[in-house]
Amino acid sequence: MPQQRESSIAFIGGGPRTLGILERLAKNSGASSGPLDIHVVEPFEPGSGRIWRRGQSALLKLNSLAGEVTMFTDSSVRMAGPPAPGPSLAEWAAGIREGRIRELPDWNPELADEAASLSPQSFPSRVLHARYLQWCYAGVLRAMPPEVTVHWHRCRAEAVEPAAGDRHRVRLSSGFAPLTVDAVVLATGHAEETGTDSGFAEFAREHGLHYQPPSYTADSDFSRVAPGREVIVRGMGLAFIDLMVLLMEGRGGRFEQTSEGLRYRPSGAEPVLLVGSGRGVPYRCKPRPQLHGSPAAVRYLTESTVRGLLETHREVDFEQHLQPLLLRELAHGYYQELATGHPHRITVGWPEFQAAVDRDAPADELRKMLADPADLLDFARLDRPLDGLSDPDRQTQISRHVAADLRLRTAEGHSESYGLFLALIGCHRAISAIPQDRFSAASRPAMAGRWHSFFSYLASGPPPARLRELLALHEAGLIRFLGAGLRVWPDPGNGRFAAAGSAGSASAEILIDAFLPVQPEPVPVDRQARMLGPDGRPIPGRFAAGPFTSAPKTGAFSRPGSNAPAFRENDALAHRLLAWIGARTPALAEAVH
Repeated sequence: MPQQRESSIAFIGGGPRTLGILERLAKNSGASSGPLDIHVVEPFEPGSGRIWRRGQSALLKLNSLAGEVTMFTDSSVRMAGPPAPGPSLAEWAAGIREGRIRELPDWNPELADEAASLSPQSFPSRVLHARYLQWCYAGVLRAMPPEVTVHWHRCRAEAVEPAAGDRHRVRLSSGFAPLTVDAVVLATGHAEETGTDSGFAEFAREHGLHYQPPSYTADSDFSRVAPGREVIVRGMGLAFIDLMVLLMEGRGGRFEQTSEGLRYRPSGAEPVLLVGSGRGVPYRCKPRPQLHGSPAAVRYLTESTVRGLLETHREVDFEQHLQPLLLRELAHGYYQELATGHPHRITVGWPEFQAAVDRDAPADELRKMLADPADLLDFARLDRPLDGLSDPDRQTQISRHVAADLRLRTAEGHSESYGLFLALIGCHRAISAIPQDRFSAASRPAMAGRWHSFFSYLASGPPPARLRELLALHEAGLIRFLGAGLRVWPDPGNGRFAAAGSAGSASAEILIDAFLPVQPEPVPVDRQARMLGPDGRPIPGRFAAGPFTSAPKTGAFSRPGSNAPAFRENDALAHRLLAWIGARTPALAEAVH
């Protein structure tokens, strides 16, 4: 009999998304599935990939708590395949401390020290998280059936081309032989370049200036940012926080807790950052993860509501159909925790207050039900806190806002912030379940722009300690605020970059765009994660998953017990891959079915 050809899959990118799909392949492919070669093309370590690699500063942290990070599926995940429970990042560190889990071979004293003190309420370093992901990857390799072989190619993929027999040829970087495979999964994570030319780079070359385009901060070279130099920074999200860490504490400065609060002791190697953005304030910090009242069940943006919208409307419109439900859901999560966790802060019973939320009562009516009118959930003020403020000292105004937000989101008596946070996560999960091709054309830019920005601003902020450090750096004169509505332009008259916002203007020889690169055009995929060709039809055997695609944005790892969308997607894609190569290999097809 002719020898059976081995089936093969190539994953381009070996970060957490590929890790999650591999875990599902290990769990869903039977022991008699026939020979299968899996190729992982990743220039960094598989499991962690480029973004979460361990070769970055140990000062950089996740913006998620160690107890809320897992790569393992549990019984909450609604999927066809069986769950594979495992430890969260915090439980993994505890297992190492207690000797139940063996650390990786190159475990070092710094990692041991962090793991020894890590609790579920800690914000772990990305270096420690990298080791967790690499440990998970090693476990996935051990869980693979004996007929499945995983090969790691420490290089980059240059191109994917058609090959004979409806297969695919993956050209690799110089020195590596190309791969010919049955299926390709593109899982490259965040873009490395914007793909657009703002004109700043050319202006910088012409005038001997320095421009740092959008990039993943750990990949950036800041050697041209000299001590004492003023730097215009555009953006106040997570990339700005990383930049602040690397250019301040990363250059030898240190923070000290004094009787007057946190203070920064400069090393003398720091620049001065002149920072602003559209909102003019940093992302809201992660709230204290504690509820005092009864958890708010999803009330408005439920699964049945979403099903009803899809059954009733050929196209779902974000502003018309989803936004009213979303805002009501957020109000419900916020006010239920306020009312049931701190009943002295409302003047009526919770049923009466809830009825007012149900009928979209106007702000004036809700304000009368609050003991303190400042507890009113004002979405416009929440989103744009500097709008309408007239304090002439804008520097103080912004620093006071950051300090006040810190108090509200971390104080024991203000758990309503966490109620709002949980409601926001629930809304994101519900919206992510709607197929992208069911949204109206007008909704797609609103989803990618306004909704994604609002969600990130409220739910994806930094650890509270980072905003305390920001205030200390501002107090030390190393950060100055440019405010909201920031505009930046090349100024040929004086050969420098210029900037202006609501809190002031600036001129400097260095400009840094502190935000992640954005793919000019997302890779189009259908509901089954199949890549679409120019004609809009699926390309046989090519799949893509991650933030660079047209699919809803879901994180590669998630909170335990949350029925994470990414985990559901990983399981579904693993089944599609097995079905695809099974149709090409009779022995595998028999095992899959």
